[in-house]
Amino acid sequence: MEWILLQIDPVLIHPYRWFDSPTLSWWLGTFIVSLWAAVIGEVTLAFVNRVNRKFVNERMDETAMYQDRSINALKSGDKKAYKQINKLANEAFGKSFFLMIAMGMASLWPAFFAAAWLQKRFGDIRFPFPIMAEGLSFVPYFIICYILARIIVGKSKKHIQAVRKALTNRQGPA
Repeated sequence: MEWILLQIDPVLIHPYRWFDSPTLSWWLGTFIVSLWAAVIGEVTLAFVNRVNRKFVNERMDETAMYQDRSINALKSGDKKAYKQINKLANEAFGKSFFLMIAMGMASLWPAFFAAAWLQKRFGDIRFPFPIMAEGLSFVPYFIICYILARIIVGKSKKHIQAVRKALTNRQGPA
């Protein structure tokens, strides 16, 4: 990992050198690193979703099937069958739920990678904070920037999908 951090260092540090103001440079650089992490995370998530789409759909279908069967058993008054089928439905739901959680985590790896780079670059620096004499590390500032970046990427993704859909649905000349 050390080698990778050294290789990407010139790219990641570049935005920190755009302005003479250390404060402006810090916030802009950290926000851009956060934005890159958010975008790479979204690309990773899209890839993981694409690769696992069939498996996820199968788990969701299995969950729905057991749920329907358990409801039918309850309606017919067969409580024993309802309990057994409902248990299977809960197991299928648990598998689906944790699969979705695991896939969602795929979008976070770049944030940890960015934090590792920030630690290497700025780990020894303490940033002034009014109520703390020793100041704060980069972590709270990075988290703020990363949350903002995720919000922006999420909103941008919706707009990009809307434009893509509009362009796909657009009919050419007859």
